[in-house]
Amino acid sequence: MKYIKKISLVILLFGFTSFAVSDNFEAWDIKPIDGSTALTFSIFDEVKAIQENLGAKVEYWQHDVMGDNVVSYVIRFNTGSEWASFKDKLAQSEEFQNWISEYWSILGPNVLASYSLNNVLEPSADKNIWKDANVVHFSAWEAFPGRAVDMIESMQKSIAISKKYDLDAYTYSSGLGQVFFVMAGESWSDLQKKIEKRNASKEWNQYWTGINKDPSGDFIRAAYSVRVN
Repeated sequence: MKYIKKISLVILLFGFTSFAVSDNFEAWDIKPIDGSTALTFSIFDEVKAIQENLGAKVEYWQHDVMGDNVVSYVIRFNTGSEWASFKDKLAQSEEFQNWISEYWSILGPNVLASYSLNNVLEPSADKNIWKDANVVHFSAWEAFPGRAVDMIESMQKSIAISKKYDLDAYTYSSGLGQVFFVMAGESWSDLQKKIEKRNASKEWNQYWTGINKDPSGDFIRAAYSVRVN
């Protein structure tokens, strides 16, 4: 029975991230230009207008990543086909190419990372699940060799417990490498209150004790992030 369950989770992990892409977002993490978030956002504003005219949903987020100030330009999509259609339009956009020509030499050296992630455990989710989220805490994890399915199974259980306490929690992955566990709230007070309520439960403490005795992955980094626009 456990073997069958693990096969199902393998299908879940690789099927959802490779074929039935849902709640997808593309993000660019950037170190503020000359230390100025205002200058960076003003450059974002120009390309945001271009991309939203092509059907994108764009957000700005600001992170504290292990003590470093990082801003993110995030583009959200409901499905992989929506993402692909947008990318085709973008490639043909003269306005976007002009923006690249003008600003990429400024932005490029400040880009820390770019990535595209999909909601792993909620195949029917769309980008609107983030509509009430103004603050998030996310942690990045990497499975030990041979333990990828165990780690996803553990995150699935964590999400199930969290939702019992009205704590919105999600898991994102590109299908390879790191997996991101995200908790979201309307405000920092809202998020902290729900985390504390969950953490005080017997079910959570039993779960937390178990994963600390037998971890399935390595913690890589964590960040707090706030929606700016």
